[in-house]
Amino acid sequence: MQKLFDHCPNGCNSELRPTDIDVAEGVLLECSACGQLVTSCSREYYDQAKGAWSSSEVGWPSGKELARLTKRRSEDIQNISKLLAKKYSDINILDVGSSNGSFVSIANKLGLQAEGVDPSPKAIEDGVKRGLKLHLGYLHEVGFADGTFDAITLYEVAEHLPDPIGLLQECARILKPNGLLLIGTGNTDSWTRHVRQNKWDFFNLKLHGGHISFFSPATFKVLAAKTGFDVVKVSTSSVRFYEQGELPFILYRTIKLVTELLNILAKLLNKGSQMEIYLRKR
Repeated sequence: MQKLFDHCPNGCNSELRPTDIDVAEGVLLECSACGQLVTSCSREYYDQAKGAWSSSEVGWPSGKELARLTKRRSEDIQNISKLLAKKYSDINILDVGSSNGSFVSIANKLGLQAEGVDPSPKAIEDGVKRGLKLHLGYLHEVGFADGTFDAITLYEVAEHLPDPIGLLQECARILKPNGLLLIGTGNTDSWTRHVRQNKWDFFNLKLHGGHISFFSPATFKVLAAKTGFDVVKVSTSSVRFYEQGELPFILYRTIKLVTELLNILAKLLNKGSQMEIYLRKR
């Protein structure tokens, strides 16, 4: 069967070489020019994993989960406001891959004019019933006018894309001049990834419904340059070296305390496992 990737999705004309990171779908491949990591699975395998994920039910966050999500997304919106030099009420924002619209809801409550787009009929139906402005389909199918939005968010989307260049070019088209694109994904240059190697949870294609492409701040600079963007801010968080159950309880708790202290340094050095990267349209 044909492999999903035969070249770097960031537009490099360099070979993809095998790495020593062996996951369920085979060894990961690395672009010899920019260092982007990609799956070695076939297109058929990817389509099956993606299909199973997109047909599953999507829940609405509640309790502590909602509180954590609201805190994280409120910080992102604050960064967007500062980088745009605009008040919340003056910002039109689109969430691509919105699912049932939890981010759209948070943004609306903070005073932004927010809407979302997602290809899942079940998720869109759920969000619309909650009174949210959501569009069914892929971004290019909706056909927004040029320069519609001040900002666009892509949370946990980039790692699913065989062709990130096409999506980012469409985002650039519908952003206003100097508009912002915020991408949230895993960071392959994180301490967590380097320690956990093939056990890093972002590498689990089946668990996450199609994680196939893995970024770092450096590889995003390459992708941004090819799609009309400049990287203006990088923010990372989270350090985790072991999961509960992998070590004796006392040792696990001790290492967890150490990693919580390392979180502060990881944020300063962009070595956190979770990454938010802000791109400005040229």
